Amino acid sequence: MISVNQSEQSDTRRNAPKYRRFSIFFLAIVFAADIVTPLGVAHGILYLLVIALANQTRDRDWVLRIGLWSLLMCSAGLLLADLPDGFPLVAVLANRLLSLIAISVTLTVSLRWLATRDALGDTRRQLEPNQRHLQQAQSTLDMLSHQTGIGYWCYDKASQAFHRSELINPIIGLSPGEPPPADGALSFFPEPGRTQVVAAFDDCVQHGKPYIQQLPLVTRSGQKRLVQTSGRPLFDTQGVQIGVVGTLQDLTGTTQSNNRFAESARALQSQLDALPVTVWSALPDGSIDYFNQALSDFSGVPRESLSAPGEWLTLLHPDDQERCVQTWTQCIQNGKPYDIQFRIRRYDGQYRWHQVQATPARDINGNIIKWYGSAVEIPESAVKV
Repeated sequence: MISVNQSEQSDTRRNAPKYRRFSIFFLAIVFAADIVTPLGVAHGILYLLVIALANQTRDRDWVLRIGLWSLLMCSAGLLLADLPDGFPLVAVLANRLLSLIAISVTLTVSLRWLATRDALGDTRRQLEPNQRHLQQAQSTLDMLSHQTGIGYWCYDKASQAFHRSELINPIIGLSPGEPPPADGALSFFPEPGRTQVVAAFDDCVQHGKPYIQQLPLVTRSGQKRLVQTSGRPLFDTQGVQIGVVGTLQDLTGTTQSNNRFAESARALQSQLDALPVTVWSALPDGSIDYFNQALSDFSGVPRESLSAPGEWLTLLHPDDQERCVQTWTQCIQNGKPYDIQFRIRRYDGQYRWHQVQATPARDINGNIIKWYGSAVEIPESAVKV
């Protein structure tokens, strides 16, 4: 698609000077014919052909100039040409007015068509980097899926289409290469888990909120499995959300899956350390037991120091510490998702606002076994405290 569009634009730029010369030449011919022949609507039609020829330059400024010159010359023809025999002045003026109206309408339509064409071209050029970004993300996800044994998926907001890695099918009980249902894997989650994951996915698409959930899943053959599903917003180079990337992992406690899970955990930790945003986890009692490397890079505090109990609180702005601890304690007690905004000290001593969220992971019986969270820097305009 990109090469075809570039070729078309190159042809247009190469032929534009030729069409400019042709439009000037034919404009002069039509004007010359206009002032030596009887007046009539036919002259207006000839000016329309000149505007159509100018359209081939795909230059709105040039089309506007040719259109204005056509209106001027058509009006001048009324004064310079001889009146036709046997026609009253009113009929001549009416014919000339119809010509001017036809020229004006054609000029307006041409300019709007070119404006729409330019707008579509701009939109297409804006989407092309996003499409390449999504394709790169999909290729990376496919590679990671085979390396870690975790099913990955990617959602494109523009086309509302899903891309899924091959390992999704074995998890939900489908044959290799078999297309999933219309709603993806959602139909394999029994209620109330289905409603819960749909709400989390919609929130991620609309508001960019990441999520991690552990839910029971029933395969097509009726086998019950415990899976972990997650989703995070995917942004382009301008910071605009263009989709969602996520995982689906089988946590069913067989020896084989446990070994695979251990290998995946090591691979996942390496991947988390490479992320540019802070991700963390906590025990059921709220004790923080993991930070990725991003927090250490942001704060300038060694990772080993941050691992000490309560040490992370020293990074918070003094005015935010009490509110943070109170909100976190309430979430630990009631099991509700943690969602708060506070300031974290950067390596240069400046405090930057962050959106900090965490979601509890539960076992099949509903007991919290882990908290998974993230901290994303936000502009002050997004602060709602």
